[in-house]
Amino acid sequence: MLLLTSLPVLSHAQSPTADSPRQRGELTGARPSGDLLARPRPQVAPRRAAASSDPIQQHLLNTDVNLARAEADQLPDLYERFIATTRDERRSWSYADWDNAATVLARLNQRYEQVRTTLPIEERLRIRSTQGEFHSLRGARQAKDRIDR
Repeated sequence: MLLLTSLPVLSHAQSPTADSPRQRGELTGARPSGDLLARPRPQVAPRRAAASSDPIQQHLLNTDVNLARAEADQLPDLYERFIATTRDERRSWSYADWDNAATVLARLNQRYEQVRTTLPIEERLRIRSTQGEFHSLRGARQAKDRIDR
């Protein structure tokens, strides 16, 4: 009986808030364990879903995909496209560009959180590495700007 009465409290504690990592573009998902980088990741071309109509997202991902409907097997390639664009263009980005990229990453993370349990652990590790790399690059830019002042 006590367990049943605590269910509403538990569900409220797990519901996302405006300060949740998914909303801020931060790392999400369970931490995988073990050294699983040895297996190569198969390349999967993104399937065409309903258009996102967000030109910033299209540019950063180099494709037009509705992230809310992206399939789990598409996400690793989408994260790779995202970080490749970030690496290539980061030196010329303004703070607004970094904020836009963080918004796209938050959308990717939101979808990842919904489907991550269907991905192999190797893919989850690669996605988490991509998430961390973005935040490292952004932090390095902020540090550089502070030093240059």
